Amino acid sequence: MKKVEWFEIPSSNFQRAVDFYQAVFDTQLRIQPFGAFQMGVFSHTPDDGAGCVIHGEGYTPGADGVVIYLDASPSIDAVLGRIEAAGGQIKMAKMALPQDHGYIAYFHDTEGNRLGLHAMN
Repeated sequence: MKKVEWFEIPSSNFQRAVDFYQAVFDTQLRIQPFGAFQMGVFSHTPDDGAGCVIHGEGYTPGADGVVIYLDASPSIDAVLGRIEAAGGQIKMAKMALPQDHGYIAYFHDTEGNRLGLHAMN
């Protein structure tokens, strides 16, 4: 069972947000219109949770909402190392979780959203 089915990360500047996530995760987002909305969809398989960067009415970035933890495998350090260069801010450095559950960190993206990272290494 997937723990995350779908997520949407709000953006105030769609292209800036897409550029940020592509740089940080060293990937390409699939740009896809959805009615009046713009979406940059993260690559995924049928067994993964999926999601996107989204822009449109009703989507307002913020640092106080729900926290989504994005997979930073194979190395949380590598992902953290690209955040500031891409225009984001590290808000909590890498921290070990108890009982060998890996590591987490928090960051703010270019839109002001607070997100988490998780990796086993």
